[in-house]
Amino acid sequence: MRPRAVIVEPTARPASPPTERVFTPLDPAAPRADGPIAITHERHIDGDIAEALWQGYRENFVPLAELAILQHLYPREEILAELANPDILKIVGWQNGEPVGLGMVTNVLEAVPQISPEFLRTRYPEQAARQAIYFGILVMVSPRVRGRTLFGRIYTELWQVPARAGGVLAFDVCEFNRTMFDADGLASRISSQFPRAHVGIVDRQTWYVAELPEPLPEPSPSERVRVRR
Repeated sequence: MRPRAVIVEPTARPASPPTERVFTPLDPAAPRADGPIAITHERHIDGDIAEALWQGYRENFVPLAELAILQHLYPREEILAELANPDILKIVGWQNGEPVGLGMVTNVLEAVPQISPEFLRTRYPEQAARQAIYFGILVMVSPRVRGRTLFGRIYTELWQVPARAGGVLAFDVCEFNRTMFDADGLASRISSQFPRAHVGIVDRQTWYVAELPEPLPEPSPSERVRVRR
C-alpha cells in the first residue's frame, strides 16, 4: 500500500476476520507450509528476520513493476530502514518461527515521504490533534500460506490499530489491484465489520500518456518568425 488513499473511519472492535484476498496471483504449484500461524506487533525488526521480510517484500512487489506506473518496489535499504523504524508498527505473521506475512502502519505521517501530511491533517483536524491519523504502508503474505486466512487477519489487525484510537486510516491501491482483485469490495467488507465505520475515496491521481509518433510540421523559412536584435 503506497500513497493516494482510501480513508476509513473505524471506531470499535471488528468481528471475525474477512475472507482472505490475495493481491498477487496464487501459484497452484507453490509449496504450502504447515503449522499454526501467530500474529505479533513489533516496533523494531533487524537481522535475519528483516532480511526474510525483505525477500518476501520483493517476491510480492516485483510483479507490480510491470503492472503499475507508481513505484511499488523500493530499494532494500529503504525497506530495512522502515522495518527498523520504531515509529512504524509492524504486524507480523509467524509460522514455525519464520515470518510469513507483514503489515506496516504508522501515525507518524512524516515517516511516509510519498504523502502530504498536511492534506490529511487539514481534512481530519480532530483526529490530527490526537495523532489519530494513520497511514497503511503495505500488507503482504508469503505465497506459501496464500489461500488461508493470514492476509485477512493481518489486514483486519492493521485496521484495528487506528480503530482502537478512534482514528482514521489512509491507504492506497494501484489500479491493477483495484480492478483485478476488487480492492473496493475488499475494503467495504472489512469496513462492514467495524461499527459505524465508513470507507470512501478521498483522492485519486490519473496518469496520462500521450503517444507522439510524429512531430508537428516544421514551418517553411518564410513562415518562421525572425527576432530582431
